Amino acid sequence: MKQSFRSIVTTCTALATGVATALLTLQPAFAQDRLSEVTALWLSGNDAQALPQLAELARAGNLDARLLLARIETQDLGPSPYRVAMDPDAAKALFRDATAPTLWPQTWLSVEAAKGAPRAVALQKASQPEPDLPLISQLHALGEAQASDHPTRILALRGSDAEKTALKAHPALLPELAPYLAYLTDPPEPRGDGLAALRHITGDETIDATDRDAMGMAGILALGFHYGDHDAGNQWRPKVEDWLLSNPASRPVAALCDTRCPQQAGACSFAMMALNGGYFELIRIDSPLETVIPQERFLRSPRAAQMVLRRATLARAETNLKWLGDASEIAEISQCAADLVTAERAKY
Repeated sequence: MKQSFRSIVTTCTALATGVATALLTLQPAFAQDRLSEVTALWLSGNDAQALPQLAELARAGNLDARLLLARIETQDLGPSPYRVAMDPDAAKALFRDATAPTLWPQTWLSVEAAKGAPRAVALQKASQPEPDLPLISQLHALGEAQASDHPTRILALRGSDAEKTALKAHPALLPELAPYLAYLTDPPEPRGDGLAALRHITGDETIDATDRDAMGMAGILALGFHYGDHDAGNQWRPKVEDWLLSNPASRPVAALCDTRCPQQAGACSFAMMALNGGYFELIRIDSPLETVIPQERFLRSPRAAQMVLRRATLARAETNLKWLGDASEIAEISQCAADLVTAERAKY
């Protein structure tokens, strides 16, 4: 009996996939070369090709691919149209260990943590709600410093005074998170989170709640769009824009606005910061897994700039019924930023 053309193609595809999986399993060096290629593809912004290939590596047992895929699932702050359009079953098959006969398959992070892989265990613990100062040091030692963001915020929020004091002087404290710790350690003050961010940005510790412009800027730094003061005449706005365009923690914003809005780079960066939720949200555009994608490489990648724009594009009001800002509202800060967001929304 003759095979149909479709049957032959299906058989050949299955054989090719089996051969590829065997190569990845038997030749670690080959798998690492593939991982480097796929990582570069993901950093270029191509989810449709990169994620399935990364999943193939994960299924073949590559630890780095498994951890990276698990972190992308939860740490990608600006999901692509490809990911947004994906149905739940497809997402499970892509991001999780679909070989287990369970309704909701485990993440690859859980799979590796159960085996005792040190990075997986530490990264899993980093999502917990209890203060854990040693974990912050451990993440740095393991090469995953940016993953200490959540443990740092939890310790600042719920830790003892002694733990906060220790962390304040600890070399593992990420510099951009120092304002958050200061806000929750120092005596309470009105809009203290935003004021702490403004002092950090400007280097001026004398700024206080009696400064009307500072309080207006503190609102937008703390909470983002629709809060505080985005007026171009605010005395602190030029310094905030300069910081956004020059500080390593905000490099993806600068890359986006310098490239796409060179005539309005400062205003564009301010709009993107506001639409991303303010200072404390903007600084968390990070590598999902630094041991595979160093932070410096990630911050300079098209993916990072794309994440800033997509996050601004997809941000919605608290009711979740409308966009956080329409084109005319965003244009009050930067017309170019409004145009970027409008064009990006058309892709979803």
